[in-house]
Amino acid sequence: MLAVASAAQTATALVAFALPAIGPEIAAHYNLSLAGLGLVLTANVLGQGVSLLTMGVVVGRWGGRLPTVCGTVVVTGGLLVAAFAPSVELLVLALFVSGLGASVIPIASMGAVFSAFPVYRRAWALGVRQMGVPLAGVIGAFLMPALERAGGVRLALLVCAAATAVFGLLFAAYGAELAEPSRIRQRVRAGLGRIVQAPGMARLLLVAVFYIVVLQSALTYLVPAVRDAGLSTFWSSLVFLAMQVAAAISRVLWGWLADRDGGTRRSRTLVEAGWASALGAALLAALLYAGLAAVFIAVIAFALGAMGWNALVYVSAGERGPPGHTAQSVAVAATVIFTTAAISAPAAGAVAAALGWVGFWSLCAGLAAIGAIVARGLPADRAPNAAPAA
Repeated sequence: MLAVASAAQTATALVAFALPAIGPEIAAHYNLSLAGLGLVLTANVLGQGVSLLTMGVVVGRWGGRLPTVCGTVVVTGGLLVAAFAPSVELLVLALFVSGLGASVIPIASMGAVFSAFPVYRRAWALGVRQMGVPLAGVIGAFLMPALERAGGVRLALLVCAAATAVFGLLFAAYGAELAEPSRIRQRVRAGLGRIVQAPGMARLLLVAVFYIVVLQSALTYLVPAVRDAGLSTFWSSLVFLAMQVAAAISRVLWGWLADRDGGTRRSRTLVEAGWASALGAALLAALLYAGLAAVFIAVIAFALGAMGWNALVYVSAGERGPPGHTAQSVAVAATVIFTTAAISAPAAGAVAAALGWVGFWSLCAGLAAIGAIVARGLPADRAPNAAPAA
C-alpha cells in the first residue's frame, strides 16, 4: 500500500513539483511575468486547495477506491486539455480542473496510512509517502528539460497525464481500499468549526500558512533565481535536483524524529523544522551570488528544513481532530496548505520583482522564523488517538 500510494503521490505531484524545472521556458513561451508564471505553476495547486475538503467528506463516506478512480479520470483529462491549450487562459483553467481531480490522492493515501500504521510509525510512514512529492521534483530536474527540448511544454504535460493515469489507477486497485468509510456514520458531517476548535488546531494551521509560503516560493522561483545569479540551464537543473533530493530525505528524517517518545514529539519537531528553514533561507540570501558551490550548500540546507515539514502538519491535524474525523481533519489542513500555496506564489513573484532575489530570500527567512515562534505556542502533544481513519 505504501509503495503504490507513494507512486500515485509522485505522479500527481509532477505538475506542481516538476514543471518548475522548466519555469523560464514556460514564461518565455507564453510571455509571462514572474507573477504570471507563479499563477500557471500553482493553478493545479489551487484546484486541489478548493476541493480537498469535499474529498475529505467523500473519502470519509465512501472510502478511497471509487473516489480515486473518478479523480484520476478528471486530473488526466484536465492535463490533456492543458497540453493542447492554445492560450495561457485555457492552460490555467485546465490545470485548475486537473487539481480538482488530483486532490483525492493525498486524502485517500493519508487515510490509508492512518489505517495501516500504528501511532509510533505513523509520521515516518506518512513521511515516506510524502517523499513522492519531492521525488516528482527529482524526476522533473532530469526529465522536464529533456521533454521540453524534444516536444515543448505540450510533451511535458502529456507525460504528466500518462503518469497520473497509470499510477492513480494502480493505487485505486491495490491501496486505496484501506481508506475505509467511517465506522461512525452519524459523525461524518462534523462541522468545520468543531475541527478548527480542536486543541491547538488553529495555531497548527497558522504555522502551516507561514511554512507553505516559504516552501512554495522556493519551489516556484528557485530556478529563475539561480539563473539570474549566473548559473546555466544545466547547473540550475542540478540545483533544483539537489533541493528535491534533500527535501525527500528530510521528510523521512523529520517524520522519524516526530515519532520518537511514542508520537508525542510532533510540536517540538515543527519548531525545529521552522528554525532550520529560516537558517537555510538566510544562507540563500547571503550566498546566492557567491558561486555554484555556495549555492548548492545553501539550497541543501534550506531544503532540509523548509521542504520536509508537510507530513508533520498532516499527521498532527489528523491526531488533534475530533475522534472519527481523521480524513476531514487532514483535509482541513491540506486545504489551508494548498490554497495558501496557490495564492502566495504569484504574490511572491511580484515581491521578487520589486525587492530582488536577496530581498526575496531574506523575506522567506523572516516568515520561517515567525512560523517557528508560533509553533512554540502549540499545546503539548498528548498521546495520539490511534483510531482508524474516518
